Amino acid sequence: MREIKLKSATALISDDSLIVDTSRMRRKWKWTNRGFVTVSLQDKVSGVEWCKRKPAYSCDWSLWGIVSEAELLSLDAKVSDDEGFTSEHIEVRALVEYPREKLQAEYLIWVYPNSPGIRTQIRVKSLEGFSPEKFNGEFRVEYIPVSFENTVRREIGYYNDTQHRNEPETEILREEVKTSPLSGIEEHNWGSILCIEKEGCGLAIVKESHKCVNQPGVNCGVFRCDPSKGVESTGSGLSPEEIVSSHFRGCWASWCLVYSGGDDERELALKVFDRLRYPIKPDRDIYIIANTWGSGGGREAAREENVLKEIESQADLGIDVQQIDDGWQDENWRPRRDFYPEGWTRVVAKAKEKGVKLGLWFNAGAMSPKELLENLKYHYDTGGFLYFKLDGLHFETYSEVDEVMKAVREFIKYTGHKAQVNWDVTENSPRVGYFFAKEYGCIYLENRKPESYNVYIPYLVLRDLWQLSKYINLNKVQCTVQNIDRVDPKASDAHLHSHQYCVAITLMGIPIFFQETHLYSQAAREEIKSILRVYKEHRKRIFKGYVFPIGSKPDNKSWTGFQCHIFEEKAGYLLIFRELHNREDTKAIRLKFISNTSLKLKDLLHKTETVVKVAGDGKVVFKIEKPADFRFYQYEVLDK
Repeated sequence: MREIKLKSATALISDDSLIVDTSRMRRKWKWTNRGFVTVSLQDKVSGVEWCKRKPAYSCDWSLWGIVSEAELLSLDAKVSDDEGFTSEHIEVRALVEYPREKLQAEYLIWVYPNSPGIRTQIRVKSLEGFSPEKFNGEFRVEYIPVSFENTVRREIGYYNDTQHRNEPETEILREEVKTSPLSGIEEHNWGSILCIEKEGCGLAIVKESHKCVNQPGVNCGVFRCDPSKGVESTGSGLSPEEIVSSHFRGCWASWCLVYSGGDDERELALKVFDRLRYPIKPDRDIYIIANTWGSGGGREAAREENVLKEIESQADLGIDVQQIDDGWQDENWRPRRDFYPEGWTRVVAKAKEKGVKLGLWFNAGAMSPKELLENLKYHYDTGGFLYFKLDGLHFETYSEVDEVMKAVREFIKYTGHKAQVNWDVTENSPRVGYFFAKEYGCIYLENRKPESYNVYIPYLVLRDLWQLSKYINLNKVQCTVQNIDRVDPKASDAHLHSHQYCVAITLMGIPIFFQETHLYSQAAREEIKSILRVYKEHRKRIFKGYVFPIGSKPDNKSWTGFQCHIFEEKAGYLLIFRELHNREDTKAIRLKFISNTSLKLKDLLHKTETVVKVAGDGKVVFKIEKPADFRFYQYEVLDK
């Protein structure tokens, strides 16, 4: 048996078995004459063994119904970081051939040290004589022979199409729990996450795909719970007609995670793995950005004279990046001469003078992948643009997904990982969703404007971010700030809040001023400058922590907020909001991962310090004298 080690992670390989161990979970497969099948999956923290039944299949995967014999051509492992696009891990690679079907499959396993889970993926290529028309069965990508006795099943997913979801009833998170005994086959067809939980312990499977609750995506499949077999996840993405002989093409990947302790630990496990899979690069990923589109000026806002004015304004406010949205381009995706007589020359000079970085909007759906790559490189080379918002994508096939990802990957490598893309999820077309492609950048979440059907309403923006922060790392999400002085008071209560309140909503993510910032009044500018100045002193530490929703779900009358906990320091940050229609000036709010201790709270805006008691249930009493106000605290656990 061969052993490969990376810090606390190991992979043990033999002729008939494969064992991987992250130090927090251990999974074992046996080789059959069909492939590898899981025979053990252990939570090493709780000691729970999730595979308590004999496998019903002879292989974890099923390639469009293939059941014929397979040959294991090779089994090896190496240390990798996927060319800098993920955290360092052990990559196990099994090369399997199906001679009768003229097909080869790679089974890839990524084993991250000290991780609550692993990532698996099937990649396939054809051999001479391959006939795609023979394959018409279901594609299974993951299988675990669990027993469902006394379990609950929790399905979790997020909605895209935020452009048309800005009402009290259109929440961004859908989460449903089934507690009844599993008596027959149960399919979960809208979620990206399925959790199986029993007595405080859980097993989660995540689809690394572009699936959303309201967008099934390209062959993303379902989760299936079968009381006689276990749990499986289907959906290849790739169709048999898209298989090529020149290289392996990947199918949708899966994450398999374990956790114990309850709701907080479930949220933490998903975020820890997400951070390992999609790590933060501080020099690239920590920034405040402004976008020219959101004030209602449309394409005229992209004129050179306006952009120059914006760069001046943003430098004064403390914003790091000016992103030029739609309107700058001619038919060849070059700066239009009537807007930019000298090309990017003046904009680049002004940005350099003021210390502001540059970003650009692309309608990526209007370009071929080759054109996208050429245009990204051109504007990086000629203008130094680093932050690209990719709009307009509409993936009808997995080949389209694959080719765009290849282009973006090549571009980011071309820049030495200095550039990133922002994936727009504002429409309902199949784009990238929330659990896919974040190694290349972050999520552009929503358009919220001064007027129209997607008008800026503070509590709805806060609710979206609060719900996202339950299962997603907010520091991979661009969070909208709007100029409340310009928001239609007949359509929104934004005018009843302060500018600082609206900026504070975004500080656990990536603040994006979706507007022309030079339209702010001087009084507003002073408010914003003071909070951004404080935030920028602390944002690197905020990005080190994990952000969780605390208090009640925002509904415009609650106490709510975010907790950023830095586990290795036993410290963190709090944003506490007393909403507009709340009548209580004090509230006990439960914090996560802290109890029976004392906290030193530093009010970062009011420059005061206090020591508070944390009860056994984690609750701390906070006081905010007036509604539509907030507190921004740094905390330290004193009884360590």
